[in-house]
Amino acid sequence: MNQYIKYYQKEYEARRISRREFAGRLGAAGVAATAATSLLTASDSVLADTPVKGGRMRIGWYTHSANDTLDTTRMRTSLDYLRVYQLSSQIVRYTPKVTLEPDLATEWDSDDLKTWRFKLRQGTEFHNGKSLTVQDCIYSLNRHRGENSQSPIKQFMDTITELKADGDWLVVDLEAPNADFPMYLGMYQSNIVPDGFEDFDNLVGTGPFVLDSFRPGVGMLAKRNPNYHHEGYPHVDEVESFGIGDTAARVNALLAGDIHFTTRVDPKSIPIIEGAPNTTMANSPSSRHLTFPMVSDRPPADNRDFRQAMRLLVDRKAVVDNIQKGYGMMGNDIPISPADLYYCPEIPQRDIDLDKAKFHLKKAGMDGGTIDLRTSESAGGVQSIDIALMMKENAAKIGFNINFIREPADGYWSKVWLNPSFPFIGSNWFPRVTADIRFSSTYISGVDWNEAFWSNERFDKLVKMARGVKDGPERREIYCEAQQIMWDEGGSIIPLFTDWLDARSTKLGGHRKHPVGEGDDHRIHEWGYLMS
Repeated sequence: MNQYIKYYQKEYEARRISRREFAGRLGAAGVAATAATSLLTASDSVLADTPVKGGRMRIGWYTHSANDTLDTTRMRTSLDYLRVYQLSSQIVRYTPKVTLEPDLATEWDSDDLKTWRFKLRQGTEFHNGKSLTVQDCIYSLNRHRGENSQSPIKQFMDTITELKADGDWLVVDLEAPNADFPMYLGMYQSNIVPDGFEDFDNLVGTGPFVLDSFRPGVGMLAKRNPNYHHEGYPHVDEVESFGIGDTAARVNALLAGDIHFTTRVDPKSIPIIEGAPNTTMANSPSSRHLTFPMVSDRPPADNRDFRQAMRLLVDRKAVVDNIQKGYGMMGNDIPISPADLYYCPEIPQRDIDLDKAKFHLKKAGMDGGTIDLRTSESAGGVQSIDIALMMKENAAKIGFNINFIREPADGYWSKVWLNPSFPFIGSNWFPRVTADIRFSSTYISGVDWNEAFWSNERFDKLVKMARGVKDGPERREIYCEAQQIMWDEGGSIIPLFTDWLDARSTKLGGHRKHPVGEGDDHRIHEWGYLMS
């Protein structure tokens, strides 16, 4: 029997038989299912260490629309990030430990936190054969700066006063010291294109793949870049990416073998995926959080008591246990998770309290009132819808009406999000690698992505003050005060930090857990490989 098992193990590890065939033949020989699973796990470990070259990886993402773009200054969705990462590179990028590693720069330093220097990797070529220069980096970063920029990272790039070359070094002068500045250059939109490049429907970069075809709202096909600067990668010859807006349809496509990887899995589908012979979860812990912003510069949410009442309608433990099925952590209306360096545990955990919610509604003059709440699967998966329905049900218990409106996923971000005529909506935010980036992206007064239209002068001052302070107790004290202001006064409900609920075919190897972004921080195409 042992020789029989070893024979088929070797056949499986040599990829001459499939996972299903391996399990079936062991079962026919009388090997218990639990023992067969253990043998498969051991063999999968062997396979994981031996990447295969070739094939086409098919990725079924959770959303797509006619607004899909490859323009780094216009990217606003996860699918855009995935595709631009396939085609282009950044000066630095994030590791699974949320530190920085080289990409187009090999080293960086600063003596005063105000002038930063980045040494460029030599011998790197764009897909059109042009050699990478410092001027390419200057042009690419300048696209996000200035009065006419519509870039989501404009506020970060506008802290730069000058970009210049010093031989192979990019020199960046800032308006004020910023200990976190190198982290800005790993943000989703900070990819590098050739100097003067403008044809973003046909993006040229230095990434692991070269664009073959791109149709917004339909799909993209890219082919392996033989001159990629990270030696040994990518493994597959082609990668195809497209959106499947319906959650159940994505799971069915994975189960049927039509795709190799998907994301935003409904937690209720996890047992189905784990129970199938050819699929498995590829989840990763993260500080991605669901939000429900309220337009705070006009009635009724301009009233602090109203905002507090809405926050008290959420049973956060039930959200984690029942809606998220344990794959996450409770939120506390602050975008800093318990796993973050600057999380402030002194702030009490907010919980459901319908009596207090009714008290605050009465103070706000909204007892017995009504508000519309819009959300969509695009705004945070089915979890966003389930949480909205929970709030609606709890509000009804105290005589308040939440009129729930389920919006279609297609076009949600262009039509509903940031529309001040919609007073209460669902949203979600990817992890940001520093507290400064999280606060500055969304909560500083007047920034483009301030989805709650919230403003607090003291909060703004604290966030900017922390930039010039190195990591340590003083910086922690500043961030704790900022978090307390958000907890007391903020315009968003933040009930949940979610794991990335990705799933993959067992024919796809190379998955790496990454807390910063789904799809292995949008790089599954780079280190993933296909097994026959």
